[in-house]
Amino acid sequence: MRTVVVAAALALAVLVSGVPSVAHAQTTTQRIAGARLEALAKPALARVHLSGDAEMQRAFQVPDQLVPSGSLSLLVGSAIVSPAYVNVPIEIDVNGQFIRQIFVGYRVQRYVRTAVAAHDLVPGSVLAPGDVTMARVPWTGQHTNSAGVLVGRKILAAVRAGAPIAIESTQINQIVKPGATVVMIVRDGGVAVVADVVARTGGGLGDDVSVYNPQTNKTLSGTVIGPDRVELNLSGDQP
Repeated sequence: MRTVVVAAALALAVLVSGVPSVAHAQTTTQRIAGARLEALAKPALARVHLSGDAEMQRAFQVPDQLVPSGSLSLLVGSAIVSPAYVNVPIEIDVNGQFIRQIFVGYRVQRYVRTAVAAHDLVPGSVLAPGDVTMARVPWTGQHTNSAGVLVGRKILAAVRAGAPIAIESTQINQIVKPGATVVMIVRDGGVAVVADVVARTGGGLGDDVSVYNPQTNKTLSGTVIGPDRVELNLSGDQP
């Protein structure tokens, strides 16, 4: 009986020694740092030339890649350029076999010069020359404005210093209102005639408005030059 037990034990030992351990059965891996992949993409990015005032900004951080152990090859492709993004493809091969392709992505940030608030502005402010200045800002798709276009207009919402002022966020500051009695100056050469007229339409500084002269029963048009003041220059000369 003892001989049988010993033989069984020896047979079990042989079987156990022939089974690989769980640790050795698993495939070993290697890690590729995301920073390494980003560094490999930089030469391809350096060959990209963007038009206009623009620069590339990293769109996301490339995560570390876990791949099987073996002879590693990293094949960097040419940059893929679109108006909004630049992507550099990197192929990962192990022992000559394709594992995956990852992309190192950069966002294209464009810049424009446009009118911005020279200081904090509160709603209802009528913009004066000192309230608006020109600056280089990131382009967000909005139309650009010159400072002169905005002067004399009223802002509808608060604007922080340095923030662009969209024309849509302003309205005409009507310093001539329909139905109001205004002073009209008619210039012809060196002669200027002043008359009280009634505004048919309203407008802001520099706008053309229609006015009615009750003394002559005539309707004329003139340019707003100040609060309740309209000018008609018949000679075309500057006053």
